[in-house]
Amino acid sequence: MYYRLPAAILAVIAVPIAAVGQQPGAEPSAKPERRTCETTHEIGSRLALVRRCRSRSERDANKQEARQTVDRVQALKVTFGK
Repeated sequence: MYYRLPAAILAVIAVPIAAVGQQPGAEPSAKPERRTCETTHEIGSRLALVRRCRSRSERDANKQEARQTVDRVQALKVTFGK
């Protein structure tokens, strides 16, 4: 019974303090991009999994960079024996 009284007093005091912290009409800051995680198998292992958590923009940038690397390697490809 006695341990509930300090918790109740603290709750009553904390509510007005939290309300004062927010200004009326103030919009919340922009939400950070949602992060998604993907799990893939590690190359060369049947059991090991790799979990990568990234935002959509990070994933798109990584995909574009990989595509540019492949295009650059294929453009410089030299065939021998033909």
